[in-house]
Amino acid sequence: METEVTISGLISSSLEGRWNKYIQELNRCRLEFSEEAVHDVRVATRRLLALIDLFTFLYPYVQTRKTLLALKDQLDSYDDLRDTQVMLLEVNQRVQEIPVLTPFQKFLVKREKNLLQVAEKNIKTYKLNNLEKRISALQKTVQKAEENPTIYNNLFQTLDDVYASVLKRFKRIDPNIPPTIHRVRVRFKKFRYMVECVHPLIPNFPDSNLQKMHDYQTLMGNIQDVEVLLSTLNTFAGKKNGRKLSQPIEYYQVKHTNTIQTYMETKDELYQFWRLSSAKPFPWEESASPAPTTKKPKHSSKQTEKESEETSQLTVDA
Repeated sequence: METEVTISGLISSSLEGRWNKYIQELNRCRLEFSEEAVHDVRVATRRLLALIDLFTFLYPYVQTRKTLLALKDQLDSYDDLRDTQVMLLEVNQRVQEIPVLTPFQKFLVKREKNLLQVAEKNIKTYKLNNLEKRISALQKTVQKAEENPTIYNNLFQTLDDVYASVLKRFKRIDPNIPPTIHRVRVRFKKFRYMVECVHPLIPNFPDSNLQKMHDYQTLMGNIQDVEVLLSTLNTFAGKKNGRKLSQPIEYYQVKHTNTIQTYMETKDELYQFWRLSSAKPFPWEESASPAPTTKKPKHSSKQTEKESEETSQLTVDA
């Protein structure tokens, strides 16, 4: 069937493309180590990891555990560096406004320097032979796999299941307990990268949804970033005379509250990104359905226009 061939071809070409991108960014980082290069390696690793994660669902008889663990270990090794760089960027923008942040800024600069040295050493010592062999084996599996008449359904069932797990966490959100939002973000990130892998196969999928999903994830990420900063700042204050840092701590407590409020005001945008079940239409198809021919209440036309305007106002950010 044409659809089945398209799925196999898409997975195969995506795997080749994402592996090549990963190698390209890793080599660039080894030759010209920089903050930007490390960021690009992280992104390439995450995208490759998401594709192999999806591969696991589509081809459950194939062993992918060691490949996933190897990539996950690499990704986790950048976590402290990424958090430090995000904090430093924020503090650099606020230090003139809040001068008492200067000692904390110096602390972050030193911490970043040390973490960059560790990252540079680790990146240069990555052994890729085994990983390359596993990726090659996955590629051959896709190319040689017999056509499976259920693969298309399996693909959408996988996305349905992952989205359902996002909604399960979403319904447990408590704005007074920020980790409940973070748990949604972690699972939503997995869902987002999976959709990104196969979106050409999703009927009538709006390309703008990719950026909207990115922006939605960023809203949750902003909460986590401020939370990490507050925790680090409080720890630093405990060692370096907390009274001097009471002003920035209060400032970031307010900012933390505001980022949560911003997300809570728009959190239901999550329902725009996928269907509630396999029996339900996709939200973009539902909104595009022709108006029924039966007589409608007088206000329904205006209501539809309003809903359309609200949808169009969801702008895309780079």
